Amino acid sequence: MPHARQQIDKTVQSPMNTDDVKKSLLASRAYAEAISETIREAILVLDEDFRILTANRVFLETFNLSHEEIQDQLLHEIGNGLWNIPSLLQSLREILPKKSGVTNFEVTHNFPGVGKKVLLINARPIESEGDSWRTLLLAMEDLTEQREAIDKLRSQSELLHLAHDAIIVRDVDAVILFWNRGAQETYGWTAGEACGSVSHQLLQTEFSEPFDQMQTKLFNAGFWEGELTHSTREGKRITVTSRQVLQRDEHGRTNGILEINRDVTLIKEAEEALRNLSARLLQLQDEERRRIARELHDSTGQNLAALVIHLSAVSAKVAQIDPSAAESLRDAIELSQKVSDEIRTLSYLLHPPTLDYAGIQSALEWYIEGFTKRSKVNVELEVSLGPHRLAEVLERTLFRVVQESLTNIFRHSGSQTAKVRITYQSAIVQLEVADNGKGIPAEILSTLNSRGGQLGVGIRGMRERVRQLGGWLLIRSRADGTTISVTLPVWDALRGDGQPTA
Repeated sequence: MPHARQQIDKTVQSPMNTDDVKKSLLASRAYAEAISETIREAILVLDEDFRILTANRVFLETFNLSHEEIQDQLLHEIGNGLWNIPSLLQSLREILPKKSGVTNFEVTHNFPGVGKKVLLINARPIESEGDSWRTLLLAMEDLTEQREAIDKLRSQSELLHLAHDAIIVRDVDAVILFWNRGAQETYGWTAGEACGSVSHQLLQTEFSEPFDQMQTKLFNAGFWEGELTHSTREGKRITVTSRQVLQRDEHGRTNGILEINRDVTLIKEAEEALRNLSARLLQLQDEERRRIARELHDSTGQNLAALVIHLSAVSAKVAQIDPSAAESLRDAIELSQKVSDEIRTLSYLLHPPTLDYAGIQSALEWYIEGFTKRSKVNVELEVSLGPHRLAEVLERTLFRVVQESLTNIFRHSGSQTAKVRITYQSAIVQLEVADNGKGIPAEILSTLNSRGGQLGVGIRGMRERVRQLGGWLLIRSRADGTTISVTLPVWDALRGDGQPTA
């Protein structure tokens, strides 16, 4: 189109008579029409009265017009007033007297049958020598879709700003491109201060896994989820749950990363407080078990033993006087002895004394012997800890897990055999309790392996005990049996003096 404009300029600026000017202008008009058909913009040529001299195909198609409808028609009359736009006509009247130059202006109008259009109009007055001929060349760029896209982006951006989560868009080099108000509220920096910075440097990010592994997962899977530790503008360290998603162009190339972070510091602190409370409750529970066991053994058990002795003495004397009364006394003695045995067994189950003075192996041997007699479940025990004793809390935890596991085997699995295996290697204690029973249904197994649920003396309580020591408990089950695995770090809890530590 610039060639057409130059040709028209050369024609109208050359000294010619009126007929020559008309012929040259007509030739230029024909040339301009030919050129305008190759241009993607809508082209319109007007005379000094705003009468349409020519229009290209793009103009006609854009506004659903034909050559016959516009030829030699005034601009504001075509299409039943389609182009009767006061702002456009006023702008053209202001441009027309100018001898040269190009003027750009926007027109927004709701065209009947076409809809709302936003047009960027490039207007260029073209004149002959003097004022005999005047022509306006209008090049129209349709900005409607572009403005709609911008408005849509602006609307989406506003929605992102309304979110309380920190929403950050960064490029593949981690340079921040977008920073919503939620990010400002979370971290303290404004968008102007944050944009252009490298996110990991600005936030002093501490990753929950090696950075290279995280990046590999992100670019292979297209997203990454996990926890990060960040610093705020005031220097406070906060924990956030982060979800990062790759943004790709139409060719599949990565052009950005959308990161959504939620501050969970208070939740983490509450969870930590709950864990501490849980640990304290478990500690109090063990202390109370030990106290009750001691009371039963030292007080109630001793009183029952004394009662058996006195009843036996009375029975020896009564037998000489009244044989029938002596028989009743013997029944009472047997009953008292049975109660004494049950009290002693209950005391040991609450807290076996052998766990304190002999260690985990002796305590389990005693417990398994009694468990086998009561349940008829044959249990194989294998303990390989070397010559050392574990810390008291570790031994107590291992004992409680075995106790609970064997009880569950008896109650639920239907297995006639079980195996308990405890090993120590590389500062790690491993415990496995396995059976050959019917297994655990998948939905129940999923619940048992989850973190939810109430604490108690069951599996969830055992899981909490193990977690308090930095270990983990896992239950694996199949149709022919179930295995409970516990892994506990020993750290400095292994002593060489043969004595348990508190």
